[in-house]
Amino acid sequence: MTPAFGGTAERLQLDLGGHRLGVILERSGPRSAPLWLLLPALSTVSSRGEWKPLAKAVGDQRHLVSFDWPGFGESDRPAITYDASFLRSALRAVLTYLRATHPGRITVVAAGHSASIALGLAAEWSARWQSLVAVAPTWRGPLPTMTGWPPQQFSWLQQVIAAPLIGPALYRLNTSRAVLKLMLRRHVWVDPDLLTPQRIREQQQLARRPGARFASVAFVSGGLDPAVDRAWWLQQARLLQCPLQLVVAAQAPPRSRSEMEALAAAADQVSVVPGRLGLHQEFGALLARQLLGNVASID
Repeated sequence: MTPAFGGTAERLQLDLGGHRLGVILERSGPRSAPLWLLLPALSTVSSRGEWKPLAKAVGDQRHLVSFDWPGFGESDRPAITYDASFLRSALRAVLTYLRATHPGRITVVAAGHSASIALGLAAEWSARWQSLVAVAPTWRGPLPTMTGWPPQQFSWLQQVIAAPLIGPALYRLNTSRAVLKLMLRRHVWVDPDLLTPQRIREQQQLARRPGARFASVAFVSGGLDPAVDRAWWLQQARLLQCPLQLVVAAQAPPRSRSEMEALAAAADQVSVVPGRLGLHQEFGALLARQLLGNVASID
């Protein structure tokens, strides 16, 4: 376990869906400070390290906690079926763990697709949250977003990628440096100078960790989607028992931005920040300043 944003890493053993899995959690900042739980965006290159620029800017002003979702990053990546319900169970387990050591209200800062996982716990958990900050939130995976087709149309893809021999070979092609660079440039980061050979190699290493293909293909194909239509956004937002702060990505892909704007109608506070779906990483320092400046509404 290597600290990803300057904190202290620990391994939690969680019972999830009949499986005993190790989840890597990291903390930074004084434990006496208000707690922010930072949820990494779900993607082929998902990692708690995405929060490093924000964590550096926040410093000791908050107690920051983040973790790698099961199937991603340094957490265990078994060959199982990943879906939104499974990830909600992981978030529920982490929240229960944190509540044992930090009984006060916490602020949940959820990036990208992780915002839909957090919203899925609105009725069950949000009374214990100080606020929910949804940063460039999405609820639909890349293929359903691009095609407009439901996730069920892509179930065959998960079966192919899970298959021995052909699955790893196809996944390796899909995580070539050229493909990753194209994905990052179009959907994740604005500044092309971020796409250095070293950074692309680092992203590829994340994507190619043993077992990473199972959760990754679930995300891409819509297997981690919590719903099949946008009405789900407003329904879950109405169930929240804490303020909802929405951060819209100014350069988000058009279809993703339209979903953010739909959710904005139900948010208590809306702001627009430069960037695409990875704005929390590329513009982490700016996001930190904005959230700290809104301290009255999120702490």
